[in-house]
Amino acid sequence: MNKKQQQIFDDYLAGRGDRSSKRKFFRLFREESGISDLKKRMAEDWDAISFTNSHKDLSPILQKIHFLIRSDSENASGPKKMTRALKLFARIAAVLLLPLLVINALLFFFAEKPESEPTLVEIISPLGARVKTELPDGTITWLNSGSELSYYIPFENRNVQVKGNAFFDVKSDSLHPFTVRGNNAEVKVLGTRFNVEMWPEEDIVEVVLEEGVVEFKPDRCEQSFQMTPGEQLVFDNEKRKLTRKQVEPEIYSSWIDGKLLLRGENMVRTARELSRWFNVDVVVEDSTIYDYTFRGTFKDEKLEEILRLLKLTSPIDYVIEDNKQDSAGNFSRKKVIIQHQ
Repeated sequence: MNKKQQQIFDDYLAGRGDRSSKRKFFRLFREESGISDLKKRMAEDWDAISFTNSHKDLSPILQKIHFLIRSDSENASGPKKMTRALKLFARIAAVLLLPLLVINALLFFFAEKPESEPTLVEIISPLGARVKTELPDGTITWLNSGSELSYYIPFENRNVQVKGNAFFDVKSDSLHPFTVRGNNAEVKVLGTRFNVEMWPEEDIVEVVLEEGVVEFKPDRCEQSFQMTPGEQLVFDNEKRKLTRKQVEPEIYSSWIDGKLLLRGENMVRTARELSRWFNVDVVVEDSTIYDYTFRGTFKDEKLEEILRLLKLTSPIDYVIEDNKQDSAGNFSRKKVIIQHQ
């Protein structure tokens, strides 16, 4: 990499330059010679993270990224290609914890390409992981384990769809409200920080506001509800019932710091939380323990440790079945069976 190319590289990393300089940055990696330069920079970022295994071989990942860039420049790109590429990049971020720079750069690369139709972008947080990313408008979002976020490029309307649990730090723009849709409801904001739970398999939608002002509106409801900081709003889609109360909002977003929080949920909800957090199947076999509730905050505890603590506070027992291989060579997820003691 010569001095001019190095300057282009450094300007982009520092957030300097216009759209023309950004296009020059991406062109650096359309040629084979760009692989070694990108590899070197990614390796430096990797070494900057305090991991014991800091010299991980990034060659296979780089080959996939470079292949996708070349394929996209040579062939017509559509929603499927875009979605597949971004799923790969999101997975890289979740597993390797690479800096957001690489993902944002590649997002911008795809966004720069002229499209005759809007392009769907999907970001998926794998079970057992959490993903942080920056949207095209500068909004920062975190996705909890097993959650999904989707939106269309161009992103002028600032509409996103959520399945699961997400936290948003919304970039302020008074002319373009930011809208989150999911589970038959929507939340509209200008600039704020808030947590949403919109699991499609559950009847409950929950919004907790940390900063700013948001407007919540369920589908098939003419009335909208404005929230203020420190407020929690819970809407039951089946019963069409809304409840609101004052809470400590930081507690509800503690998962972005790697904390698993049980807030007095019953056994069924607790089982779902454990299943998503640890990527296991949790089955509650005895209906007599459905209504048992649990509270606690866990940071680095393993699944077995949490189960032992639950057993100490309630008359329950559990069995852990290791993952099994079927005739096709596929492995099932680890299974936890919870029953009455």
